[in-house]
Amino acid sequence: MKLKSRYSIIVFLIIISLLVTACSNQSSGTTDSNEQEDNTSSTEQKITLNAFSEPSSIDPALIDNQVAGNIANQLFEGLVRIDENGEAAPGVAEDWTISDDGTVYTFNLNPDAKWSNGDPVTAEDFVYSWERTLLPEVAAPLGSNLFFIKNGASYNEGTITDPSKLGLKAIDEHTLEVTLERPTPFFLGLTAFFTLLPINKEVAESNPEWASNAATFVSNGPFKLKSWKHDQELVLVPNEHYWAKDLVKLDEINYVMVSDQNTEFSMFKSGELDVASQIPNTIKSKMIQDGTAQTLPSASLSYLRFNHENDIMKNANIRKALSMALNRELLTEKVTKGGEIPAYAFIPFGLSSGDGEFRKLTGNNLYKDNNPDKAKELLEKGLEEIGESELPTITLLFYTSDIYNQLAQAMQEMWKQNLGVEVELKTMERKVFVDNVKGGQYQIAIYSTGADYDDAQNLMGQFTTGDVYNYSRISIPEYDALMEKADKELNLEKRAQYMVQAEKVLLEKMAIAPLYYRTQVYLQQDNLKNVHRFTIQAVDYREAYVE
Repeated sequence: MKLKSRYSIIVFLIIISLLVTACSNQSSGTTDSNEQEDNTSSTEQKITLNAFSEPSSIDPALIDNQVAGNIANQLFEGLVRIDENGEAAPGVAEDWTISDDGTVYTFNLNPDAKWSNGDPVTAEDFVYSWERTLLPEVAAPLGSNLFFIKNGASYNEGTITDPSKLGLKAIDEHTLEVTLERPTPFFLGLTAFFTLLPINKEVAESNPEWASNAATFVSNGPFKLKSWKHDQELVLVPNEHYWAKDLVKLDEINYVMVSDQNTEFSMFKSGELDVASQIPNTIKSKMIQDGTAQTLPSASLSYLRFNHENDIMKNANIRKALSMALNRELLTEKVTKGGEIPAYAFIPFGLSSGDGEFRKLTGNNLYKDNNPDKAKELLEKGLEEIGESELPTITLLFYTSDIYNQLAQAMQEMWKQNLGVEVELKTMERKVFVDNVKGGQYQIAIYSTGADYDDAQNLMGQFTTGDVYNYSRISIPEYDALMEKADKELNLEKRAQYMVQAEKVLLEKMAIAPLYYRTQVYLQQDNLKNVHRFTIQAVDYREAYVE
């Protein structure tokens, strides 16, 4: 999942690139209502999905990963929804207006929108939810997605403590006014993102632990939480108070918690699961080729994160040598095998620059790899610069997963063959891994990042000096200056060019080493229809049904 901390951006509403448009709107199929009625009338409308493990929270403000976000997307509804075409469509807001200068959004809420306890969904619920998400003490993992709101960042930093100074106002029970720091054209779609989903103010104020158990859990989406056996399963059933309840076909969504890849795959094959995403690498490529497994692009990438405070990894030539010694094409063809694209740049395909698709502005060939001779030259130069005659054993850290285990071993072998470098592999449970990286306890780590919204700045801000998500401790003044210019630039073309230049600077220093652009690979039972999946947004089962 991606992380960013900066706010700003001035752009007009962007048409998603042809690639994203073609792919992001894919769903498992659409069927007219009459046909659905015929197909579902005699079939049990129950599906079972995998949550992998106990979600740390399904309170929207506290969600820190995509799986929990997918669950929340069935339980809650934001001001808008993302429809099957990838466009913003009415959610809790039945319509909205945007001021001529693009900074004031006025949302008219649907008076029929209700919480699962029957309470009306009000403008004050949104004001309360977003203000709460911005509170420093709440420590919302992705709260920076609200920094586009006027004074949102300052309120989160504590430099402003008066909530009335936030750009949030409940004009009346069903009218919400949101004032932004500056024009932010992707803001409308962002209101569908899980961090911005509302909670019931009255419920949350009366019981701070409301989101911990099914008995007290209140939501406003197509489904409500029927039961929650912690560390075992969550069961969702239709919310009878949902304003569009007639569109909901499923009678039950059961989330089990299966972390083992082989167990998940076996359960899918036996029909115990309706969707699986952890396909064993030994057969993944074949299943993609024969059409058994489906793929979708993902606005995310995997990369090598170097610790710039490490005495060795702070040297640019050593970082370049390690990057150049790899063969990314071989890694994606023979190791990951999920349709990933070798990354010779940073920003993933399909992500906008604010002036069209970012990658179309600069291509995908900003550096070369698989050149052992050049890599050795760079390594020798780097060693000379740090006063060493040879590189000591270095450590590659990654969290335990089938793919990363194989990827790490393949890179270890490439570094040994092409550079004569010994690499120790160190793996650990994911949460411990993240804590180690945050704490700077690593030399090189296999990491990933992905976009929360359709703009390249969403990924680039995390590598500026002092950014809260800059776990690499990167500090490149030229990069910082270009990103600052991009933040302040009102001209979309100029702003995009500042970011293009910034990406080149980041890669000229090989501050990080992109490996590949990721894909979503999944299996879905043939009789499960009308599931909507997107490049960036959470999966939508509102109108799904079993044929």
